[in-house]
Amino acid sequence: MDRLKDKIALVTGAGSGIGQACAEVYAEEGAKVVVNDINGEPAERVAAGIRDRGGVAIACQGDVSVAADATRMVEAAVAEWGRIDILHSNAGIQKMVESIELLEERDWDRILDVNLKGTYLLSKAAVPHMKCQGGGVILLTGSEMGFLADPLTPPYNASKGGMHMLMKSMAVNLIKHGIRVNAVCPGITNTPLLQMEIDTSPDPAATKKAYHAWAPIGRMGQPREMATAALFLVSDDASFVVGTTLLVDGGFCAV
Repeated sequence: MDRLKDKIALVTGAGSGIGQACAEVYAEEGAKVVVNDINGEPAERVAAGIRDRGGVAIACQGDVSVAADATRMVEAAVAEWGRIDILHSNAGIQKMVESIELLEERDWDRILDVNLKGTYLLSKAAVPHMKCQGGGVILLTGSEMGFLADPLTPPYNASKGGMHMLMKSMAVNLIKHGIRVNAVCPGITNTPLLQMEIDTSPDPAATKKAYHAWAPIGRMGQPREMATAALFLVSDDASFVVGTTLLVDGGFCAV
Protein backbone atom coordinates (compact mmCIF):
# COMPACT_ATOMS: atom_id res chain seq x y z
CA MET A 1 0.00 0.00 0.00
CA ASP A 2 0.92 3.67 -0.42
CA ARG A 3 3.29 3.04 -3.31
CA LEU A 4 1.87 6.18 -4.93
CA LYS A 5 1.27 8.18 -1.75
CA ASP A 6 0.51 11.84 -2.60
CA LYS A 7 1.24 11.35 -6.30
CA ILE A 8 -1.05 13.09 -8.79
CA ALA A 9 -2.17 10.87 -11.67
CA LEU A 10 -4.21 11.42 -14.83
CA VAL A 11 -5.65 8.28 -16.42
CA THR A 12 -7.40 8.63 -19.77
CA GLY A 13 -10.08 6.27 -21.03
CA ALA A 14 -10.76 5.39 -17.40
CA GLY A 15 -14.54 5.11 -17.57
CA SER A 16 -14.36 1.32 -17.85
CA GLY A 17 -12.08 -1.63 -18.44
CA ILE A 18 -8.32 -1.38 -18.04
CA GLY A 19 -8.39 2.39 -17.52
CA GLN A 20 -10.91 2.11 -14.70
CA ALA A 21 -8.89 -0.63 -13.03
CA CYS A 22 -5.73 1.50 -13.26
CA ALA A 23 -7.44 4.55 -11.80
CA GLU A 24 -8.79 2.45 -8.92
CA VAL A 25 -5.47 0.72 -8.20
CA TYR A 26 -3.56 4.00 -8.29
CA ALA A 27 -6.04 5.51 -5.83
CA GLU A 28 -5.77 2.47 -3.56
CA GLU A 29 -2.01 3.04 -3.52
CA GLY A 30 -2.40 6.64 -2.40
CA ALA A 31 -2.56 8.64 -5.61
CA LYS A 32 -4.95 11.49 -6.24
CA VAL A 33 -6.51 10.69 -9.60
CA VAL A 34 -8.02 12.60 -12.49
CA VAL A 35 -10.39 10.13 -14.15
CA ASN A 36 -10.91 10.92 -17.83
CA ASP A 37 -13.34 9.47 -20.31
CA ILE A 38 -14.78 10.78 -23.55
CA ASN A 39 -18.18 10.44 -21.86
CA GLY A 40 -18.70 12.37 -18.66
CA GLU A 41 -21.02 9.95 -16.85
CA PRO A 42 -18.64 6.95 -16.75
CA ALA A 43 -15.77 9.20 -15.65
CA GLU A 44 -17.82 10.63 -12.79
CA ARG A 45 -19.08 7.17 -11.82
CA VAL A 46 -15.53 5.82 -11.50
CA ALA A 47 -14.33 8.93 -9.64
CA ALA A 48 -17.30 8.72 -7.26
CA GLY A 49 -16.58 5.05 -6.62
CA ILE A 50 -12.99 5.89 -5.71
CA ARG A 51 -14.17 8.60 -3.33
CA ASP A 52 -16.74 6.25 -1.78
CA ARG A 53 -13.89 3.87 -0.92
CA GLY A 54 -11.90 6.64 0.76
CA GLY A 55 -9.76 7.64 -2.20
CA VAL A 56 -9.30 11.02 -3.85
CA ALA A 57 -10.47 11.53 -7.42
CA ILE A 58 -12.10 13.99 -9.78
CA ALA A 59 -13.67 13.39 -13.17
CA CYS A 60 -12.70 15.19 -16.36
CA GLN A 61 -14.64 14.58 -19.57
CA GLY A 62 -12.73 15.06 -22.80
CA ASP A 63 -11.52 13.65 -26.12
CA VAL A 64 -7.80 12.91 -26.06
CA SER A 65 -7.51 13.56 -29.80
CA VAL A 66 -8.56 17.20 -29.36
CA ALA A 67 -5.66 19.42 -28.30
CA ALA A 68 -7.77 21.70 -26.12
CA ASP A 69 -9.30 18.74 -24.30
CA ALA A 70 -5.93 17.04 -23.75
CA THR A 71 -4.52 20.25 -22.30
CA ARG A 72 -7.59 20.73 -20.11
CA MET A 73 -7.19 17.25 -18.60
CA VAL A 74 -3.60 17.96 -17.60
CA GLU A 75 -4.51 21.40 -16.30
CA ALA A 76 -7.31 19.87 -14.22
CA ALA A 77 -4.70 17.94 -12.24
CA VAL A 78 -2.45 20.97 -11.86
CA ALA A 79 -5.33 23.27 -10.89
CA GLU A 80 -6.66 20.83 -8.30
CA TRP A 81 -3.40 19.64 -6.73
CA GLY A 82 -0.58 21.81 -8.10
CA ARG A 83 1.29 19.21 -10.17
CA ILE A 84 1.05 16.10 -12.32
CA ASP A 85 3.30 13.18 -11.42
CA ILE A 86 1.81 10.43 -13.56
CA LEU A 87 0.29 10.65 -17.02
CA HIS A 88 -1.24 7.36 -18.12
CA SER A 89 -2.28 7.64 -21.75
CA ASN A 90 -4.68 4.72 -21.86
CA ALA A 91 -7.61 5.77 -24.08
CA GLY A 92 -7.84 3.67 -27.22
CA ILE A 93 -10.22 2.35 -29.84
CA GLN A 94 -10.16 -0.23 -32.61
CA LYS A 95 -12.27 -1.41 -35.54
CA MET A 96 -12.21 -4.74 -37.31
CA VAL A 97 -12.21 -4.86 -41.10
CA GLU A 98 -11.94 -7.83 -43.45
CA SER A 99 -9.43 -6.19 -45.79
CA ILE A 100 -7.66 -2.87 -46.17
CA GLU A 101 -9.71 -1.78 -49.20
CA LEU A 102 -12.82 -1.95 -47.03
CA LEU A 103 -11.38 0.36 -44.38
CA GLU A 104 -12.95 3.81 -44.46
CA GLU A 105 -10.58 6.76 -44.31
CA ARG A 106 -12.57 8.28 -41.46
CA ASP A 107 -12.06 5.10 -39.40
CA TRP A 108 -8.32 5.11 -40.10
CA ASP A 109 -8.11 8.76 -39.05
CA ARG A 110 -10.16 8.29 -35.89
CA ILE A 111 -8.17 5.29 -34.65
CA LEU A 112 -4.81 6.96 -35.28
CA ASP A 113 -6.07 10.22 -33.77
CA VAL A 114 -7.20 8.62 -30.51
CA ASN A 115 -4.51 5.99 -30.06
CA LEU A 116 -1.43 7.80 -31.33
CA LYS A 117 -2.12 11.51 -31.68
CA GLY A 118 -3.83 11.52 -28.30
CA THR A 119 -0.64 10.30 -26.64
CA TYR A 120 1.33 13.05 -28.36
CA LEU A 121 -1.14 15.76 -27.31
CA LEU A 122 -1.28 14.61 -23.70
CA SER A 123 2.50 14.34 -23.45
CA LYS A 124 2.93 17.76 -25.05
CA ALA A 125 0.69 19.23 -22.35
CA ALA A 126 2.16 17.34 -19.40
CA VAL A 127 5.90 17.46 -20.09
CA PRO A 128 6.41 21.19 -19.36
CA HIS A 129 4.86 20.72 -15.91
CA MET A 130 6.97 17.63 -15.25
CA LYS A 131 10.15 19.43 -16.29
CA CYS A 132 9.38 22.33 -13.96
CA GLN A 133 8.68 20.05 -11.00
CA GLY A 134 11.79 17.97 -11.60
CA GLY A 135 10.37 14.77 -13.05
CA GLY A 136 7.42 12.51 -13.56
CA VAL A 137 6.19 9.35 -15.22
CA ILE A 138 4.46 8.87 -18.56
CA LEU A 139 2.90 5.46 -19.16
CA LEU A 140 1.30 4.43 -22.42
CA THR A 141 -1.12 1.55 -22.86
CA GLY A 142 0.32 -0.25 -25.83
CA SER A 143 -0.74 -3.70 -26.97
CA GLU A 144 0.41 -7.15 -27.94
CA MET A 145 -0.87 -6.04 -31.35
CA GLY A 146 2.00 -3.58 -31.52
CA PHE A 147 4.26 -6.64 -31.79
CA LEU A 148 2.25 -9.19 -33.76
CA ALA A 149 -0.20 -8.40 -36.54
CA ASP A 150 -3.90 -9.11 -36.52
CA PRO A 151 -5.01 -9.08 -40.17
CA LEU A 152 -8.45 -7.76 -39.16
CA THR A 153 -7.22 -4.66 -37.31
CA PRO A 154 -4.64 -2.88 -39.52
CA PRO A 155 -5.13 0.65 -38.16
CA TYR A 156 -5.03 -0.60 -34.58
CA ASN A 157 -1.79 -2.48 -35.30
CA ALA A 158 -0.33 0.63 -36.91
CA SER A 159 -1.36 2.88 -34.03
CA LYS A 160 0.05 0.61 -31.33
CA GLY A 161 3.29 -0.06 -33.19
CA GLY A 162 3.67 3.68 -33.66
CA MET A 163 2.89 4.24 -30.00
CA HIS A 164 5.64 1.86 -28.93
CA MET A 165 8.23 3.74 -30.99
CA LEU A 166 6.92 7.14 -29.85
CA MET A 167 7.35 5.89 -26.29
CA LYS A 168 10.96 4.88 -26.89
CA SER A 169 11.79 8.18 -28.55
CA MET A 170 10.27 10.18 -25.71
CA ALA A 171 11.91 7.93 -23.10
CA VAL A 172 15.42 8.54 -24.42
CA ASN A 173 14.79 12.27 -24.80
CA LEU A 174 13.05 12.95 -21.49
CA ILE A 175 14.97 10.84 -18.99
CA LYS A 176 17.55 13.61 -18.62
CA HIS A 177 14.73 15.65 -17.10
CA GLY A 178 13.82 12.89 -14.66
CA ILE A 179 10.77 11.85 -16.70
CA ARG A 180 10.44 8.09 -17.14
CA VAL A 181 8.42 6.88 -20.14
CA ASN A 182 7.30 3.27 -20.63
CA ALA A 183 4.43 1.23 -22.06
CA VAL A 184 2.33 -1.54 -20.57
CA CYS A 185 1.13 -3.86 -23.33
CA PRO A 186 -1.96 -5.89 -22.47
CA GLY A 187 -3.01 -9.07 -24.14
CA ILE A 188 -6.63 -10.02 -24.62
CA THR A 189 -8.50 -8.73 -21.57
CA ASN A 190 -12.06 -9.36 -20.46
CA THR A 191 -13.23 -5.75 -20.41
CA PRO A 192 -16.88 -4.69 -20.70
CA LEU A 193 -16.31 -3.83 -24.36
CA LEU A 194 -14.89 -7.28 -25.09
CA GLN A 195 -17.73 -8.89 -23.17
CA MET A 196 -20.18 -6.96 -25.32
CA GLU A 197 -18.40 -8.28 -28.41
CA ILE A 198 -18.73 -11.81 -27.06
CA ASP A 199 -22.40 -11.40 -26.15
CA THR A 200 -23.34 -9.98 -29.58
CA SER A 201 -21.40 -12.54 -31.61
CA PRO A 202 -23.32 -15.22 -33.54
CA ASP A 203 -22.14 -17.89 -31.09
CA PRO A 204 -21.19 -16.29 -27.74
CA ALA A 205 -20.10 -19.56 -26.16
CA ALA A 206 -17.75 -20.37 -29.04
CA THR A 207 -16.41 -16.82 -29.11
CA LYS A 208 -15.70 -16.88 -25.40
CA LYS A 209 -13.98 -20.25 -25.72
CA ALA A 210 -11.80 -18.92 -28.56
CA TYR A 211 -10.79 -15.88 -26.54
CA HIS A 212 -9.89 -18.04 -23.56
CA ALA A 213 -7.69 -20.14 -25.88
CA TRP A 214 -6.03 -17.03 -27.38
CA ALA A 215 -2.87 -17.21 -25.26
CA PRO A 216 -0.89 -20.15 -23.84
CA ILE A 217 -2.08 -19.31 -20.34
CA GLY A 218 -5.51 -20.61 -21.41
CA ARG A 219 -7.70 -17.72 -20.35
CA MET A 220 -8.37 -14.04 -20.90
CA GLY A 221 -6.67 -11.50 -18.69
CA GLN A 222 -8.59 -9.39 -16.20
CA PRO A 223 -8.42 -5.57 -16.08
CA ARG A 224 -6.91 -5.60 -12.60
CA GLU A 225 -4.07 -7.83 -13.79
CA MET A 226 -3.18 -5.14 -16.32
CA ALA A 227 -3.53 -2.45 -13.66
CA THR A 228 -1.13 -4.09 -11.22
CA ALA A 229 1.49 -4.33 -13.98
CA ALA A 230 0.90 -0.65 -14.78
CA LEU A 231 1.26 0.15 -11.08
CA PHE A 232 4.77 -1.29 -11.09
CA LEU A 233 5.78 0.90 -14.03
CA VAL A 234 4.43 4.14 -12.55
CA SER A 235 5.80 3.47 -9.07
CA ASP A 236 9.30 4.02 -7.73
CA ASP A 237 9.75 0.24 -7.84
CA ALA A 238 10.46 0.78 -11.55
CA SER A 239 12.89 3.66 -10.99
CA PHE A 240 15.47 2.13 -13.37
CA VAL A 241 12.93 1.10 -16.02
CA VAL A 242 13.08 3.45 -19.01
CA GLY A 243 11.80 2.95 -22.55
CA THR A 244 10.43 -0.55 -22.05
CA THR A 245 7.34 -2.29 -23.40
CA LEU A 246 6.05 -4.63 -20.70
CA LEU A 247 3.96 -7.40 -22.25
CA VAL A 248 1.14 -8.66 -20.03
CA ASP A 249 -0.28 -11.13 -22.52
CA GLY A 250 -0.38 -14.61 -21.01
CA GLY A 251 2.43 -15.74 -23.28
CA PHE A 252 0.76 -14.82 -26.59
CA CYS A 253 3.83 -13.11 -28.07
CA ALA A 254 6.17 -15.83 -26.84
CA VAL A 255 4.73 -18.43 -29.22
